[in-house]
Amino acid sequence: MTPAEIRQLFETAGSVSLGQDGTIVSPEAMSELLAAEEARRTAALQQVLVSVRQYWLSGSSNVDSIAEILGDSSRDASWRAPIGNSGLLDFFLGILAVDGLRQSLKIHTLRTIGNSCADEDENRARVVASNSLGRIVSLLQDDSILAFVIPVLYNICVDYEPAQLQACQAQLSRALISIVSSPRLVQCRAFLNIICKIFGLLVAQEAEVTLADPATPTYLLQLAVNPDSALDIEEFCILVSVALAYLAHEPFQEELIRQEGVQALLTSFSDSCTKYDVAQMDPEDAEEYKSLSSGFMSAIADVVALPSFLDKFPLNSRPVLMLQSWVSNGYSNVNLRTTGCIALGNLARSDQSSTYFVHDVKIHVPLISFLSKTYAIRPLAPDATTHDTPPSPHLVYAIISFLKNLAIPAANKSILGTLLEPPNPVLPRMWTATDIQPQVQFAAVSLTRLLILNCPVNVRRICSPLSPDPASPAHDKSNLNVLMSLFKRTDAEHTKMEAARAAAAVCRVFHMTPDIESVLPGDWDLTEASSVYSGSTQATGSTFSSSEPSPNTPGASTASPDKDNSSVPATEGTQSGTTPLRRARFYSVHMDIADCFTYLITQTRFPALRSEIWFVSAIMSRSTDGAQLVMRCLQPFEACRALVEAVSGRDLIEGHRLAGGASLLSDDELLTMTDSTGAPVSLPLAPVSQNSALQTTDASATTAPSFAIGGTGIDGLGLEPQQADPAQLASMARIDRENGLVLIAEIIKNYAHFLPPFRRGVFEQLLQTGGALVLSARSEATSTM
Repeated sequence: MTPAEIRQLFETAGSVSLGQDGTIVSPEAMSELLAAEEARRTAALQQVLVSVRQYWLSGSSNVDSIAEILGDSSRDASWRAPIGNSGLLDFFLGILAVDGLRQSLKIHTLRTIGNSCADEDENRARVVASNSLGRIVSLLQDDSILAFVIPVLYNICVDYEPAQLQACQAQLSRALISIVSSPRLVQCRAFLNIICKIFGLLVAQEAEVTLADPATPTYLLQLAVNPDSALDIEEFCILVSVALAYLAHEPFQEELIRQEGVQALLTSFSDSCTKYDVAQMDPEDAEEYKSLSSGFMSAIADVVALPSFLDKFPLNSRPVLMLQSWVSNGYSNVNLRTTGCIALGNLARSDQSSTYFVHDVKIHVPLISFLSKTYAIRPLAPDATTHDTPPSPHLVYAIISFLKNLAIPAANKSILGTLLEPPNPVLPRMWTATDIQPQVQFAAVSLTRLLILNCPVNVRRICSPLSPDPASPAHDKSNLNVLMSLFKRTDAEHTKMEAARAAAAVCRVFHMTPDIESVLPGDWDLTEASSVYSGSTQATGSTFSSSEPSPNTPGASTASPDKDNSSVPATEGTQSGTTPLRRARFYSVHMDIADCFTYLITQTRFPALRSEIWFVSAIMSRSTDGAQLVMRCLQPFEACRALVEAVSGRDLIEGHRLAGGASLLSDDELLTMTDSTGAPVSLPLAPVSQNSALQTTDASATTAPSFAIGGTGIDGLGLEPQQADPAQLASMARIDRENGLVLIAEIIKNYAHFLPPFRRGVFEQLLQTGGALVLSARSEATSTM
């Protein structure tokens, strides 16, 4: 067949007849007609294949003409399958590998291959099966045919994963990036979008991460920010979106830092936020443009968080300064400020960098200013309206998260504590204004806890009266009351947990600060109109009431509450006589603190938090006012149960052995203890180890020692409150037991008459059980040395 006859074949083929005289053809009949037509065309093209082979073997240039005809005809989708089925596609794939192919034949061969593979997976499979992709990729070295090779590669790879994988293995992305990053791009500038689409297909393959040039995203971003590129919005979006897809993988992030491409990343994000006007884009481009921000945020945050970032870019480097500029008040773009806070927050993960940002850069100033304006008190007239735009919750959350990292070093706490500074502190307003934004609310409460942790200055701020006027009802309330109100009303477990931890942090500072008067202002001094205690640990309003004797009752064995005779930490021993009363009065109007302690004691998700509360409670138990609060938090049965578990390692109800312990109570013993007659409580003692010095020669006569409260016994063990290290799980149970023993010993020694008989019996027996366990553990430790 001559080229003219072959052209005639394609022109006269026509379309499939759909029926005579307008009759409707069923789907089944239509499928049969199409299959018959495809078979007819395949048979006709097989004759063409015979002619093409003859022309090829004879060296005739007619093969060039036939290739051109096939390239034109394969633009018609109905011819693509027959071209593949007839063997013509395989023939041209084969001759493409021949060196010295004429330019015209090479071009039309590429056209035939590319058009035949458009939306035709069977033909794409033929390309993959013939391993021809590597040869096609190699043709990218020839600038004269780039305009043909690039679309062919795209048609083969799009929507066909096996071709994408083979293209990765053929290092297609390396070949393309060598074009994009060089002056050769001029030869195929019109195909930049298609090149980027190919990158997008390849990066979805796992193999691409290891096979691609690590500098791929760096080159793409540098092209995006190059003023000479003259990119339109579509080109810019696709360039940076592909770069961000590569930057989702750490090897490319590391190379971006090595190649100093971070500045290009930041500049391209800044351009995306300020350079283009969304209002002038078509809807499709506008949607793609808007989706870039989240990708930029993730990429920038990940890159900055890498340890190698600060090795390459110190805190006074240009990229860091650019991030700081986004956070400043001069920038109104929400996405830039949000990303700046996230990135700088990742840099502020060490005390050195955090103190630098606060003391040298004063980066907190615009952050606190923004929050102050956003959550400012705005009294409105009855007919007034406000047109303020609600703050972006993402921005507020990013700011709070950044401030949380800045609040960790002790040197920064008092400076950032202006967020709690009366009379109009920002954070308490956030607690109440973010009920419908639980993540923001949680972050604000968490920041509060960090600010007051071991910081007397900030504890004084949060504990200051809401009103300086003694006649105002708000004078007897503080922002800690506001936080406790949030603790009670929120259903969000993580927020409730942080609020409770904040309350514990306040108490810890109260009982570990040498000068409590520097923590609690004089507004909390006891007045004639105020009272502290009226009896026991049964709460009524803000005081205690009980049928048990009051410390003020004649004949009571304990001292009056205005003098603390209990054993206290050394830091409390030098306080003035007004100190216990001032703190006691504060506790009397903040009874909800006990509920926070109970919550932390009874939760089981975080053992380290429970350990922290045992430590704080042990310290508090050494003062009258603190012990009253601790006894209140232990009133719920589950809290007492947790204390039994901590000291004995056994469950108060079930009597089963817990991790590291043995059964404490059987069912019968539990019934005996809960007898309303007040019968003596009998609890089984802990077993004494074989190595214990307490063991007698007669095993049947072995008994555990009796631990008195006085100079020997528990006091003789030399136990002091100590903080457990969450990283040392093996020692946490031991320290919890010892802190629990300190707590129980102080309560029994000074406040036993407040306890119901059952509770008192449990505590007394725990002293023996826990003391025996302590001695046993010490004996075992000595014997293994």
